[in-house]
Amino acid sequence: DLALRTIDLAFAESAALDISFFGGEPLLEYDLLIECARHARSLEAAEAGRVLRLQVTTNGVLLTAERLEALRALGVLVTLSLDGVRAAHESGRPNVGGGSSFDAVVKAASLLASSENGLDVISVVTPKNIPYLAESVRFVASLGARSIMLNPAWEQPFDDETLVRWEAELEQVGAFWAEARGEGRELAIVTFDRKVLAAARGGLSATEHCSVGSRNIAVAPSGNIYPCERLVADDRQSRFVIGTIAEGLPPRGHAFPRGPADAECEPCPERFRCSASCACANLAETDTTDLPGATQCWYEQTTARIADEAALKLVE
Repeated sequence: DLALRTIDLAFAESAALDISFFGGEPLLEYDLLIECARHARSLEAAEAGRVLRLQVTTNGVLLTAERLEALRALGVLVTLSLDGVRAAHESGRPNVGGGSSFDAVVKAASLLASSENGLDVISVVTPKNIPYLAESVRFVASLGARSIMLNPAWEQPFDDETLVRWEAELEQVGAFWAEARGEGRELAIVTFDRKVLAAARGGLSATEHCSVGSRNIAVAPSGNIYPCERLVADDRQSRFVIGTIAEGLPPRGHAFPRGPADAECEPCPERFRCSASCACANLAETDTTDLPGATQCWYEQTTARIADEAALKLVE
């Protein structure tokens, strides 16, 4: 009832919606997900001019061909969480009670790659799997991925030695990305694509800036409303709750302070396309919403340099 009520409120608020199912692992509630997707599609069909995008991010362990076809029929885009080669993936995604999830996730990747949906992958980058990063990107691409999003775990500690290795791995990833682009292969490595696109058009687009509380909200099973799904966690951080579904949707623009607010950011030549405005990433690293930490600053400048070098080689 709560889920359907949330969808009703969202449709009453806006004619253009992006509804995402997240967890934990959303396919643990597969039947509920399907019911919600059907309900949303019925509301879309009831009124002309509606724009609806449905999306789910899954670890793939519970994905089957039948379930994938049902999701496809409802137009639910599926993104797979896969952290790379076996050693990289197993360093952070064991099964409950131990044991490897790798083979099951690779099987799901194969299903997606051969489907109409296509294979889009999110890979979480941690200090433990950084030594495998370039190998992992090449592996995920070999599975048929059309896009790979590298999501650093900002809440984890990255020491100087790790950063040196990370930079070397990113340089290999950048070279691989340029090679794929040069050969005309359809492969987006989102970190680099965004940097190059932002350079070409003079900055990030409005939709690429942090939208916490302004363009998006997240609803927990309790009915608590958060300004972003990354803030829900186990639904115990009351400082991030901005309302409840029982009270209706909160006004748009209910947002925490956003930055980067550090004075040292002002003269940075990368500020025009810096992604360190993400409130959730900043909270993970510095426990503030408007101050990025040193690792984010390093990452933004390093990936910008590598992206530009790779792009210039393509131009040549």
